[in-house]
Amino acid sequence: MLRGMLLGASVGRKRARRRRWLWALVAVAVVTAPLYAVFRVSLTVSPAAALEAGTGLLAKRKVLAIVGHPDDLEWYVGGTLRRLSDAGADVQVVVATSGEKGPNRTRVADLPAVRVREQQAAGRINGYTRIRFLGLPDRGAAKDARLLPDVQAIYREVQPDALIVFDPQLPSLPYLHVDHQGTARAVLGFWHTLGAGRPPIYLFQTRRPDVAVDISAVMDTKERALAQHVTQNGGSGAGMRQLFGGKTVGVRYTEYFRVLR
Repeated sequence: MLRGMLLGASVGRKRARRRRWLWALVAVAVVTAPLYAVFRVSLTVSPAAALEAGTGLLAKRKVLAIVGHPDDLEWYVGGTLRRLSDAGADVQVVVATSGEKGPNRTRVADLPAVRVREQQAAGRINGYTRIRFLGLPDRGAAKDARLLPDVQAIYREVQPDALIVFDPQLPSLPYLHVDHQGTARAVLGFWHTLGAGRPPIYLFQTRRPDVAVDISAVMDTKERALAQHVTQNGGSGAGMRQLFGGKTVGVRYTEYFRVLR
């Protein structure tokens, strides 16, 4: 009888533990489900509309892309920039820092100088018309007083019909960087002051895209351009095909944007 009572108590404890685990799982689901809905990448228009908007981006004749570091362009929007170049567009880019606080996989003595050369090599592959290096401090570009005046002066000189920057408002996760969203926030703030006649601004690394550029035909070039950043990736552009799959819009590979007008 005592053995039966002990066995029954043990079974009761196991059931209680299972119930506690079940309620814990329910609680986690209740908390995470809304967060997933908020932070997951979700196309806000139909696939056809997104691709049509991507065709509109590729029709631009003069584009100005502004990023924080060497390799940002090739990683996130290299396919789009290559397609613009192939279409005859004037593709000008601004790199705010020389990436001196980034990885140094090849242990070079002068990382900033090497990263500048790597960016120039990648730019030749992607067909950039001009690359401007602002030389601002890595991880401090957004707070540097020189950023906004430099951006304003370059904008007025170039007079682009499209701007391309990171999305500082609805960035896709998990990777965020103070120079990515920070420089984009400064550019976006300036763009809002331009008023009527301002060009559209295309925001990338966004979780609410409404523009899709088919980069299937230039994926090899995207990988090759990214591989020029040897200090960062060891000379490999691997991983792009998994990260930039275009199944959602019915193509092999795509780069997404959120456009503001």
